[in-house]
Amino acid sequence: MTFGNDINPDILKSIPLDRRHVLEVGCGNGRFAEAYRARNPDARYVGLELLDAKARDAASFVDSIVVGDVAAESVMAGLDQARANDTFDAVIFRGVLQDLNAPSAVLAGLRARTGRGGICVAGVPNVSHWALLQQQLKGEWPYVTADRANPVTPQLFTRVSAIKMFQMAGWTVLEASPFIISPEETEAAIRAFAPIAESLGVSSDNLRRDLSAFQWIIKAINGPPSETTTVAAIGMAKFAGVTEPRVDHPLAALASTPGSRVSWGAGSVNVPRHWPPGVFLLHRQFLNDGPLNRVVSGLIDRGWTITSDIDDDPHHWREFVESDFHAFRGVHAVTVSTEPLATMIRQWNPNVTVFPNAIAELPRIEATTPKSGPRLKVFFGALNRGGDWAGLSEAIIAAARSLADRLEFVVVHDEAFYKALPDEVTKVFHPTLPHADYMKALAGCDLALLPLADTPFNRLKSDLKFIECCAAGVVPICSPIVYGDTPEHLDIGVFADTPASWEKALRDLAADPGEVQARRERGLAYVRARRMHAQQVPLRQAYYRDLMAQRPELEAQRQARIAAARPAR
Repeated sequence: MTFGNDINPDILKSIPLDRRHVLEVGCGNGRFAEAYRARNPDARYVGLELLDAKARDAASFVDSIVVGDVAAESVMAGLDQARANDTFDAVIFRGVLQDLNAPSAVLAGLRARTGRGGICVAGVPNVSHWALLQQQLKGEWPYVTADRANPVTPQLFTRVSAIKMFQMAGWTVLEASPFIISPEETEAAIRAFAPIAESLGVSSDNLRRDLSAFQWIIKAINGPPSETTTVAAIGMAKFAGVTEPRVDHPLAALASTPGSRVSWGAGSVNVPRHWPPGVFLLHRQFLNDGPLNRVVSGLIDRGWTITSDIDDDPHHWREFVESDFHAFRGVHAVTVSTEPLATMIRQWNPNVTVFPNAIAELPRIEATTPKSGPRLKVFFGALNRGGDWAGLSEAIIAAARSLADRLEFVVVHDEAFYKALPDEVTKVFHPTLPHADYMKALAGCDLALLPLADTPFNRLKSDLKFIECCAAGVVPICSPIVYGDTPEHLDIGVFADTPASWEKALRDLAADPGEVQARRERGLAYVRARRMHAQQVPLRQAYYRDLMAQRPELEAQRQARIAAARPAR
């Protein structure tokens, strides 16, 4: 999701998603607050802004706005009133510290208003950035102005001085990471400066680090560092948003928090050599070939705890079946998306935990219904649903034809469904999309079709497509299979179990935009309150730590399962 060019993605991903009381100093027009709250809607967000006009813009994105200079006592008093005797657990500076006369004093004052374990994340300008050094060599300095009455004199920092500034204010610095812009120009500049650095005895690693950083992203904690847990994961190669909900999104949320050292990838993962062993997650890996099994055995020998993750019925893949489900027997624990799937997996491994699928980030959506244009947009975009919609096609086509002036269709991936729609209906087709593009297309629609036939495979699916619709402000018309199992869903989706009821659902919603609006608002409220990855962060942290604490017992169980599964000689 793109909120604006003024949002530093490195700062955004550094703010823990389990925070409940956030202060942003220099909140500007509020777009950064909007971006963070799209990931963590539970946060109570206080904005502080110097300029009245920007503060007015920001007011709609924050819970409370304070206007003025953060260094002024009256403004600190205003922050005390805004926090209502509570403490902040996250403080954000995107680009304000350099403009303060006494930044350490401000950092100390805000630390006093931050609870133990609270985090400060700040973007601090780097005086050693290659562009500044280049300008100085040319006799130029961008921070000098001819207007002596209003000089531009920001404070600039090296990595070392930025860290010391936080330490002087009582913060414990956890990270000081470079934020890099213009990578190609940066590489060229580093090559140009390399001979000078070598002659001065500056290491190539330090040269690259210090010259490449446009800003230092400082992450500091109020108190001692948290106990750290290592988590690594291998997901499937990226295709149609299968890996993101089970690997990328939950681990990105986990990585934002102090006490978590996290690395993941699709098909492979790079784990730094100096990391201690922790939990290694295998998403949809069959463990049916020698090389991968040797890698897993090596990880276990080095002290890693191995988990498998699966979010569909494994009988669907012959590799699981032919290996006698070694992917679950031969690991320490398994995570799944639903309780029915957990019940199945427990026959091969009793250590199964359910982490329901969730939403990483709420997309921006239009407030009106329909969202754009005179017609409601109907979305269809699930994989491998040909057998699910085939028996409904005549009813859907009949509704589409008779409602051609009220509906238009957006179809992703399923070209057969797109071609089955009558030519007189307005329709758009997209080939299989990456997950972010899929969600963008979905967020532009008003209704979605989610048919699921009653089959053993479908009964073990999760409700991911349903909650994606809710997050995107889309009302699902859906089968009761899976989607009707959650009571909260019944007031959000429109459920249909016969061709006639599918046609009726389309007709009724096309005639009643108010009903569409009411259901979409209930869906958004449900996801915000119950189905965000941010809400799972504490649960996942505790789960991974428990796995490590129980590792000796889990390893004994794993070896017993493998021995029991070996064929008798």
